[in-house]
Amino acid sequence: MRPRDPTPSAERPRRSDARRNRDQLLTAAVRALTKDPQASLESIARAAGVGIGTLYRHFPTREALVEAAWRTEVRRLCETAPGLLATHRPDLALARFLDRLIDDLLTKHGMLEAMRAVVVAGPTRLNPSLAMFAAAVAPIIEAGKADGVLRSDVTVDDFMTIKAAVTLARPENARRLAALLVDGLRHGARAPSPRGESPRGPGRGPRPRGTRGRTR
Repeated sequence: MRPRDPTPSAERPRRSDARRNRDQLLTAAVRALTKDPQASLESIARAAGVGIGTLYRHFPTREALVEAAWRTEVRRLCETAPGLLATHRPDLALARFLDRLIDDLLTKHGMLEAMRAVVVAGPTRLNPSLAMFAAAVAPIIEAGKADGVLRSDVTVDDFMTIKAAVTLARPENARRLAALLVDGLRHGARAPSPRGESPRGPGRGPRPRGTRGRTR
């Protein structure tokens, strides 16, 4: 026999409504803060189709809402990392992950400014997002070292330093800076040739991982 759900039937719709309201608030917050980092909570609640009281029940402070909205975007980005590794060589996957981060920084600059204001008031609020980034790139870095396309001494902390530098760079310089820094992580500190050949010459490239469908 299937175990009975101990949750009263009247409670389940309320929880479903609460989850839906929370999701709508986060979606509205990302859109509003992207356009205006000073967007009011009242305008965000209206855009989500809920009352200000509902907003405060989910997010007691402005900082809590901004932090949750930021983590939602970070999670969305980090969820692309496995797919990048599955279809690209690890060093290229790392570069393309950074490229997507830069896309977000350029298109959602207001969201970044709003989160920066939150971090100034409480630096530890950024820790969950940093942990998500670290967990996302760790498999890429390990695969890159195993394949011999990244330096053997590269660490996740190295990537986090690069991410911080790119985040703080002027928008027009971010992509070039990211490319230069990722090149420094590559084996021999050299980028692959445009055709994907080993920088060490024919017949001396990194050993294959046996994964089919990966960009070379």
